[in-house]
Amino acid sequence: MNNKGLKGIALILFGILLSTSSPEINSTILSSFSDVPFSLLGLLVGALGVVMVFDKNET
Repeated sequence: MNNKGLKGIALILFGILLSTSSPEINSTILSSFSDVPFSLLGLLVGALGVVMVFDKNET
């Protein structure tokens, strides 16, 4: 697997981390702000990772 594929897998894992820990992040780190949609951000980051993994362009 090339370097772009590994970066895509890392983005997928980071997206999963953001999606599963969103309530804890909002309550501890960002307590002064309103709720930030970390689940949506995690979904977008994970989707970008899937595109990077399955992209046919070898650069």
